[in-house]
Amino acid sequence: RQRKRCGDMTSIKDAIKNFETKYGTPEEPCVAAEQEKVLLFGQMPPIVKMDNTLSTLKACKHLALSSNCIEKITGIKGCESLEILSLGRNQIKKLDGVEDVSETLQELWISYNLLTSLRGVEKLSKLRVLYVANNLVAKTPELDVLKECKLLEELLLVGNPIWDELSKPGGPEDFREQIAGRVPWLKKLDGSPLTEEEKTSGAEKVS
Repeated sequence: RQRKRCGDMTSIKDAIKNFETKYGTPEEPCVAAEQEKVLLFGQMPPIVKMDNTLSTLKACKHLALSSNCIEKITGIKGCESLEILSLGRNQIKKLDGVEDVSETLQELWISYNLLTSLRGVEKLSKLRVLYVANNLVAKTPELDVLKECKLLEELLLVGNPIWDELSKPGGPEDFREQIAGRVPWLKKLDGSPLTEEEKTSGAEKVS
């Protein structure tokens, strides 16, 4: 997958200012630190680096940083209310850093990045939704970390090399069974509910 060309950059501090300017008025100023939803996606020029300025967003439950040029997940340790982290369409290669919000994060949207591994999600004990489509996950053992995500309900994995590989023998059903065998409590995979048949067959294949 081609890397985006990221030259000039917008700092997190400036992106927050942009957000406050866009959504505030002289009569009713927008203070990012008080908002439950902070939208920093699609900055022009893009955000390249997450930093500790994000830790000021104490009330933020939904942080949107998609469509930038971010390479690493950092600076979110102080986001003590964070439930949804949106990082789709960036340049992220690893999930290092997500553990800083492991006690609150319920949804991680990180499709269209450069991830080759899912390692790190096992630290998110409250994770319910994981969107990781169109990344570079290619090896079946990478799926094993999902066994630790005991509350996971919805998973999006389509568009990864592993999806293509496991779909070869018997079509996408085999891929679905491989997931179901590891995460039988999962309710929805790639937009479609998992069936009891898929869970039973998956348990036999993975055991």
